[in-house]
Amino acid sequence: MTMTDSGIKRTALADEHVALGARMVPFGGFEMPVQYAGILKEHDAVRNRAGLFDLSHMGQFILEGEGVPEWADSLTINAIGTMKPMQARYNMFCNEQGGVHDDVIFYRLPDRWLLVVNAGNADKMWALLNAKLPPSGVKLTSLHGKNALIAIQGPKSVEIMKGVLEPDVTDLKYYFCTQGKVFGKPAIIARTGYTGEDGFELFVDGAVAPQIWKRLLEEKKTLGLEPAGLGARDVLRLEAGMPLYGHEITEEITPVQAGQQWALKFSKGEFTGKAALQQQQADDTYRRIVGLVMTGRVPAREGYAVLQNDSIVGEVRSGSLGPSVQNQNIATALVDKDASKPGTVLQVQVRGTKHDATVTPLPFYKRNKQ
Repeated sequence: MTMTDSGIKRTALADEHVALGARMVPFGGFEMPVQYAGILKEHDAVRNRAGLFDLSHMGQFILEGEGVPEWADSLTINAIGTMKPMQARYNMFCNEQGGVHDDVIFYRLPDRWLLVVNAGNADKMWALLNAKLPPSGVKLTSLHGKNALIAIQGPKSVEIMKGVLEPDVTDLKYYFCTQGKVFGKPAIIARTGYTGEDGFELFVDGAVAPQIWKRLLEEKKTLGLEPAGLGARDVLRLEAGMPLYGHEITEEITPVQAGQQWALKFSKGEFTGKAALQQQQADDTYRRIVGLVMTGRVPAREGYAVLQNDSIVGEVRSGSLGPSVQNQNIATALVDKDASKPGTVLQVQVRGTKHDATVTPLPFYKRNKQ
């Protein structure tokens, strides 16, 4: 990991992005590529062929010790102790009020656990984990900025990775991982992603990441593999109804409000925020995240007010053009319960003018798994 003159961190792949003509922006404390050839072109590559992403800005923590499952279960909403060897599982760390510190993925490896946290929350999560450490039995190591993370996402991912990965991962189940090699270099290979498409995430040493990145783009270009930036990733995840920290989930917006109740395992025992989340779910009076499809061509943007009968009932949390949904303008919004029923017509206030939007179930897009 290096730094820019202004003190922003650079991933192991930063020079590769610059060489490809990427537009670089600060994100999560790192200089990251927001786009290369263009967001729509990169979105198309991921939905129809495959895109290659640098996710090395994400925090990577190693957790070791027999006490990890019980300890982690006391801090998170989803179950850790029931994970199978080489399984991955989405999870959230919450505060006592039920708001979200971060949404994360745990990977259970043979002799340790890998925890991946959002880049912008990495320092916060590192401090939180160390503050909550039990007296003994758990050791933490941060690989943030040292290890690299490369993701390949899209329907041609399996075809592209044949001959690249060892062992053959064609039959690797979704949200499972294996320890293997990428072009002969040691890697943790996971069938996970954040685009709504099939694909893999490759955890490798930062020193070998540029070589892997270049070889993939050079050798798999004929199969349609293209580099993709954060701009395309945000549109892809929004279409797929996946929450983004700071938007659909925050320290104030709970997993219940975000529609992530499926990850809540109240039966596993006590954990931080459990009582507040149980109470919120039982009361059922909370504001909640919904999908919106705008009428017409006016886009909804984060922070725009959402109205019903001239009264403000919520606000937009994310918004974008949705190429996979007939190029409609789509958004998520946090709205009152009475305004959340699918089919309800609301209004989004855009620069003083109200524009109709229809509440729609999430996700906006689901891939064909055939």
